[in-house]
Amino acid sequence: MIDFAKRKHPGRDPGPLVACAALLLSFLPAMAQADAWADFQTRCVSALENLVPPVVAGLDQGTRDGAVTRYALSGGRVLIVDRAPEDGISACAVRDPANAPVPGFDDWIGGAVSEGRYVPVAEGRWHSHLWIEPKLEVQKDSGADGLTLRIVETRLEA
Repeated sequence: MIDFAKRKHPGRDPGPLVACAALLLSFLPAMAQADAWADFQTRCVSALENLVPPVVAGLDQGTRDGAVTRYALSGGRVLIVDRAPEDGISACAVRDPANAPVPGFDDWIGGAVSEGRYVPVAEGRWHSHLWIEPKLEVQKDSGADGLTLRIVETRLEA
């Protein structure tokens, strides 16, 4: 029997496939943004807030230069662990060369300030407030090298 009716066959119309691919690609920048904050929160903030070393489990050996060790993260990001920073006792940072916005960080620090856990001390700088000693300083810098989220265990007392 011959079928003379015109039918749409899903395998022959690329329209829905192209639309789906475009939709998925539109989410990539958002995923990259979340990853920089997720790396910083998991590997740096959670660790230093709990008085433990930065989390490097699951990463390569890193590249060591004196007290600073750099670890490759996904998306071209870098985890920087400094055991003797000039401005404190230890520091942990995530650098994102894509300089993507980090709304997750912005929401977190806004909530931490509202709760009184951190207080702003300068543009892109916040100090822990009365709950941990020594004080922690959270930093957000955006420049030619990209976005850097950093937390420092300072020499300041609470």
